Formats: sequence, C-alpha cells, structure tokens
Amino acid sequence: MANLQPREESVDVVVIGAGAGGGVVAKELGEAGLQVVVLESGRRFAPEVDYPTDRTDFEIAAATVFEAEDPRRDVHTTAHPFDYVRAKGVGGSTLRYLAISPRFHESDFRTRSEDGVGDDWPLSYADLEPYYERVEQELGVSGPNGPDANPFESPRKVPFPTAPHPFNLASRVIRRGADKLGLHLVREPVAIPTSDWNGRPACINAGTCGLGCRIRAKSSIDVTYVPKAEATGRVEIRPSCTAREISLDGRGRAGAVIYHDDRGAEHEIRGRAIVIAGNAIETPRLLLLSRSSAFPDGLANSSGLVGKYFMEHLAVFSYGLFDERLDPWRGIPTGGMLQDYYATSRANDFARGWTTVVSTSSHWPLSVARRSAGWGAEHKARTKRLFGHFVGLASVGEQLPSLSNEVTLDPLLTDRFGVPVPRLVSAPRENDVAMVRAIAIRQAEILAAAGATETWGGEYSPGTSAHYLGTCRMGADPKTSVVNARGRAHDVQNLFVADGSVFVTGAGVNPALTISSLATRTAEGIVGAFTRREL
Repeated sequence: MANLQPREESVDVVVIGAGAGGGVVAKELGEAGLQVVVLESGRRFAPEVDYPTDRTDFEIAAATVFEAEDPRRDVHTTAHPFDYVRAKGVGGSTLRYLAISPRFHESDFRTRSEDGVGDDWPLSYADLEPYYERVEQELGVSGPNGPDANPFESPRKVPFPTAPHPFNLASRVIRRGADKLGLHLVREPVAIPTSDWNGRPACINAGTCGLGCRIRAKSSIDVTYVPKAEATGRVEIRPSCTAREISLDGRGRAGAVIYHDDRGAEHEIRGRAIVIAGNAIETPRLLLLSRSSAFPDGLANSSGLVGKYFMEHLAVFSYGLFDERLDPWRGIPTGGMLQDYYATSRANDFARGWTTVVSTSSHWPLSVARRSAGWGAEHKARTKRLFGHFVGLASVGEQLPSLSNEVTLDPLLTDRFGVPVPRLVSAPRENDVAMVRAIAIRQAEILAAAGATETWGGEYSPGTSAHYLGTCRMGADPKTSVVNARGRAHDVQNLFVADGSVFVTGAGVNPALTISSLATRTAEGIVGAFTRREL
C-alpha cells in the first residue's frame, strides 16, 4: 500500500457498486439525510452520446459500448465452461438488461418447506411485497392488469404503474401455439414505461434496449435512482473507482474501503457503515480479499459460506422459422412470458421450474446474417429465409443451490491492479440437467404448435443468463448464512450486502426487481440502525 494517498475521508456510508442494489441504497440513504459516497468500478455513460443506436451501423457501433477499455479489468478464470456476461458502469448491469421485472412467487421463499429442496428464506413474499410496490412505482414498470394479468402471479395490492406493451406479430404467433396447448402467454412486466414517467419519455419501441437506451426510456438505475440520489446533495458517485479491500477498525468493525482510481492510485475512505453491492461474483471476491487476523478466511466469513452456493439461471434458447412475416424487431426485445411450468410437478423428474420468455432480440440484418450458416450464395439464401421470419423462446430456469458451485480467488492470476481475480466453479447438477432437458422439449412443442416449419436450439450454455446469485446468502443462523434478512453481516455489525449474492434460492424469474426491492429494505434497516445509534 505504498501508493496510498495521505488524504483521509470519512462519510456516513460507503456504498460499493451503483447498480440495481447500490444505486437504490444510495438514493434511499441520501433521502434519509445520510452522507454517502458510491464507488463504481465502471465509468459513467451519457446515453445521448455513448449509445449510437440511431446510426445505420448501430449493430457494429453499439455492440462494444460496455466493454472495458482495459481488458485486464474483468479478467476471471473458470473451472468449467462459463460465459461471464456483465456490464460495469454507473447503473451496473441494468445498463444493458432487457428490463424484465417480474416478482418472485410466494413459493420461491419457502422451497425447502414446500418442495424439500434448497432452503427457505428468512423472509416471506408478504415481507417483501411493499418494497416491490415502491420499486415498481419508481421504475414505472409496465404490465398487464385485470383479465389480462398473469394467472400465476403472486398477489398484488396495486396494479402495474403503466400499461403493458402490445404484442407484436412474432408474439401473436407464439400465443397461437400457447393457446393450442392450453398455456397462458401474457405480457411480461418490464421496467420500460409505456407512458411518460418521472420526467422521462415513454418507450418508442426501437428494440435496442440491450445496447443502452439513448432516450432514457428504459428504467436503468443510472436514469432513475442515481439522479434522485444526487439531487439530495448528500450522495457522491465516483466512477472508475475499484474497491480492493475493506479494513477493520479497532473495534472490529468495517472501518474503511481501500480502492484504486482509474490511474491506479490507491485511496482510503472511511464510513460508519459500508454496503457492498457489486454482484454475486465481485462481492464475495472483495470479502475474500479482505483478510485479517480477525477474519483469516475473508471478511464476514466465520460461516465459511462466502462465495458458496453460486447460482445462475438456466437459460435455454430455442428458435422457430415461420412462412409468414413476423418482423420480430418491432417493439421491445421481449414479447411475452408464460409460467405454466413454474411450479414443482410430480410428473417431472426434477424439482421447481421456469419462466418462458418470447425473445425478439437482435433480429436485425447483420445479426441475422452472422447467425446464418453457409457461405456465398448458400449464406445469402439462408439469411434471406431467416430475416423477419423466425422468433426465439428463452427460459429463466431455477438452478438449485449447490455447495459445490462457488466463487473463490484464483491463486495465480491477477487483474490490472495486481489483485487476485475471481475463479468461478459452476456446473449443472442432476436437477439442472433434467430441467434443461424438459425446457428444450416444451419449447419445441410451443414452436411446433405455433406452426414453425423448422426448429433448432434447445441447448444450455452456462453463464449466458447473466443472472448471478447466491455466494453471500441471507439467513437467521450465522452458521449457515452470511447476512441476516436485512442484508446485515452476522459477523460485522456495520457491514451490509445489497445485491444478488444474498439470494437463498434463485427462483425462476429475472432477479433485478427483487434485488432492488431487497436493497430498499436493507436501506430502511440501515437508516433504522443510524436512528438507534448502532452505527
């Protein structure tokens, strides 16, 4: 630490990460009157400048926007094939997410009690429901209400803030197949308002959500929570600042965060409370890096479970080709969901289930040409046949937590700052393999019922869900969990975790809404702890 800057800083709360967890916590704490500094390892993006989705060559120009300028920033190693997909920047992975925002089901919080697998959460759907409401209102989530609502959805006290997106031609074809099979295709909830919301314009259906929303219609954290956080005058966002260690003070509490700025210089900032909100990979990495005599195996790791129970979602993609013109790119990149296969069924040789989502992403000319087989005239003919005539189905399958899947520190490889990189161990287990097999069969059935003349896909590629969960699980028992139901570390009174790493189970839905809802609840707990003078 020879390069450590002599300047000392101290604030009420240091938040590490400015995504679906950290950005939410910062806004809530700032509005409660606390002084907050947010350290974000990625840079800040200006949508109107950095997202060239209005250019004719957008498929090329926008494809690399979220890649690190220095490839050594995001180095990692894997024990098994695993595609680690993420975006770093103010807004985190919400910068490039497709904004699908369903709630968990009630059963997702008690899988051990109901299905004999996984573990029960230390909170219930009823505990989290008020926070779901708050986040949905903040983001302007669009979704179906009344007779068009999802019949499998958990109870709601208020309707979705904005109306659902309409079905496009591709979605209507899939609904035709779903209807034949007696399934229930509904519009999925998305954090993309269909009417002007909180000073931002309604969606214009450009379909480039995954490349960044140029007009700020998509409710990513950088255009929703972050501006409100900064408007308090008590929250400072520091981009391109990467935490490398959390040190303890003389009382055994988390005393300071040591971090690198973009030039590599080290700095230290002290906080009365510290919130880690990286993700389920970066958060355990930081805790494991923060070794001391009090915590030789990593900070807050007396349970030995930091980094354990790493989960993702089982993402299986299948495609169907149709004679009729579908123009799948019209509208947002997703076109509906069905949850008929969500719950555990005695007819299956596996527990739990999945959500099926209509995928209409990346159906533009160059993208289609790149995925077309052949060469020369054969390639041109295949591209012409595919363009505007095929649609995809994607699954969000629940991977059961396994102690064998984990995030550790690589013993040899370091990043650009000389810090050990994360090593990922993630392999599908018996329940996962059986579910993937069933997902592929069901997807093919839906496409065939819809009238597809050709189908392909059905494979699972680990990591491609980009939904990474577990590794700092919450629970009531310090021996079997890392944090409590408010995200507070059992071992360190002033340390909190507010990201997907606290998940006990993964459920079968996209996690961003639940991450933000849990973060809202955690922030409320932090404010309460300050009020009680515990921090």
